Amino acid sequence: MNLKWNIQTIGGFVLMAIGIIGLISWGGISGLFGYIFALAMIAFGYWLWRTSDTTLKRICSGLVMLAGAALIIFWLPKFISLILAGAIIYFGWILVRIGQSQGYRNWK
Repeated sequence: MNLKWNIQTIGGFVLMAIGIIGLISWGGISGLFGYIFALAMIAFGYWLWRTSDTTLKRICSGLVMLAGAALIIFWLPKFISLILAGAIIYFGWILVRIGQSQGYRNWK
């Protein structure tokens, strides 16, 4: 693949690098795993609630769902940083694609 090196391509690669660094350093990846764990807790709590036959199981399932909701609120800044880093990577990719579709400009 022969890249056309222009300002859009270079800017796009810089934005993508910033986004990847942001995924790692802002905690976006750990936020994603935290959200997956919290959603699994809520789903397990709901399943336990539906299949419970005693009051103690209902109380425990309610506590599990409450803990999952608390984790979702706790990991909200990390989730926002994940979305922000993903948007930066996406806009960098758009810039690279625009830079590759345009030809070299002839300045007169």
